[in-house]
Parts: sequence; C-alpha cells; structure tokens
Amino acid sequence: MKSSPKSAIALKARYLAVNFIGLAMIAAVFVYAGVVELIKWQWAPFTGFAQLPPQTASLLKYIFLALAAAQYGIIKIVPKIVPVRSAENLPQAAVVTFALCETVALLGLVLFLLCGNALDFYIFMGISLGYFYPNYPKYEQWERLALAINSAKKIQ
Repeated sequence: MKSSPKSAIALKARYLAVNFIGLAMIAAVFVYAGVVELIKWQWAPFTGFAQLPPQTASLLKYIFLALAAAQYGIIKIVPKIVPVRSAENLPQAAVVTFALCETVALLGLVLFLLCGNALDFYIFMGISLGYFYPNYPKYEQWERLALAINSAKKIQ
C-alpha cells in the first residue's frame, strides 16, 4: 500500500524541519563545550561556583550519572508515551527525544559550573552525543510508521 504523493511531501517536510531542529540541538551541545572552555580560560584556575568539598562533588557526579542513565530509559519509552496515532505526532516524539538527549549535556554543564571539573562535562557531552546517534530519526522509519498508521486507519 503506497501513500499519496501529497502526504509523502508533507511527511518529508515535517522530517526536514525536525532534522534541522535535531542538528541545532546537537550544535547546542558543542556550544556548551565552548562555554566550558571560555570559563576555564577566563577564570583559570576555575574551581566551580559552589566550592563543594570533593566528597560532595563526587556524590553529585554519581547522582547526575544515574540521572543520565535514567534519561536513556525515558528516551526509549517516548514513542509509547507520545501516541503515534497519526504521522503528525512523529515530530513531537522526535523533538522530545532530542530534548532528553540534550539534557544529559546540560547535566554535565551544571556539574562543571558547580564543581569546576571540565572532564565531568566532557563525559556527559559524550553520553549526550551517544544518545543522539541511535535515536536520531531516519526518514525510512517515518515512512514505514506513516504507512502502518494509515493502513491501520483504513482497516478501522
């Protein structure tokens, strides 16, 4: 069963818009890295704004790592949370997924600002980019989902 050319064009347009949003959110992660480097350079040696004891900083790091791990589980259930009853909901699910992926880098930025360890930020940045990679939508997946949704609607 083939979709109509008009719906295929609309789906492609939505995909391209979401693709741009995703690339902008990935670029934001690199902007955070620029902020980290700028702060390190401007306020050398930067020890963090909170001046936390090493034990507290270490505990905070592990709490944030646990939150980052939990984010992955949330990312995996987003398609089930955001109902995909129509192809119009595909962009919403993708943008929510992008936001969850980017949030991991934000955790690293907050940790850096509190504790002053740039390596902590870069660990979270790597995790964030690692989350983006397998969860970035592919147009072929969207086409299959849209066809499945349209087929299900016609059966009902």
